[in-house]
Amino acid sequence: MARVKSAPSHYPRVPFHILRAAQLLSSLVVGAIMLYFIWHLTHDHWKTPWTFLLLTAVSLLTVLALTATIVLHCCCGLNPRLNIFLNSGLAVLWAVGFSLLSWWMSGTLTHVCNTANWHDETGIMVCRIYKSLFTFSLLGLISTLLALALDLYVRARQTQRGIYKLQDIDVKPATRGPFTDDDHEAIPRESGAFDVPYAAQPKMPGATGYAVPEGQFVYGYGHDTGYHGGQVGRGDF
Repeated sequence: MARVKSAPSHYPRVPFHILRAAQLLSSLVVGAIMLYFIWHLTHDHWKTPWTFLLLTAVSLLTVLALTATIVLHCCCGLNPRLNIFLNSGLAVLWAVGFSLLSWWMSGTLTHVCNTANWHDETGIMVCRIYKSLFTFSLLGLISTLLALALDLYVRARQTQRGIYKLQDIDVKPATRGPFTDDDHEAIPRESGAFDVPYAAQPKMPGATGYAVPEGQFVYGYGHDTGYHGGQVGRGDF
């Protein structure tokens, strides 16, 4: 049985997979950092900031969207319109989350992660985690925007390929065949192999035109057709 294959994809392979890998990496890192911070804040009975909840949600949604679309891409082909819808929503969430994070940790970004600013090794580790969170949040936003731009480009090409224009076709005018039997004038054949007049074709001796020679199928006159005990002749019946 023939193997079932997916529909051909309109996406360029290298940019498509590179952008998806960047989205997945940034989502996994941001999600892991957010879960780590939320666990510690909950353990110490601190309230979780809305920025952390939003970044956690967008990272998890991005992983789910990437998983669903890669399954569609491998099984039946990815529709650019579906991917535009998903990446548009994710881009908005990434933009809002990154904006809130940048505003919330603006003071941390301008400080050096050392003991003078963070007092001890634990503080230095938290400072580095915050900067990693900022970096991968920015990567998630940029990769999602680029993925959305790629979706729009592929959709535009797909729409353009769906429009066909009639081209000027050099059609040879129809000609009447050489054996026409109506009242129109016969048109000579393209090949001259059969252009010999009927009257000029060779005839059999004694034949007129294409007539069959007389007596060819006559067996009753002048021919011995009887059976004579093993010999052909008359009178043995």
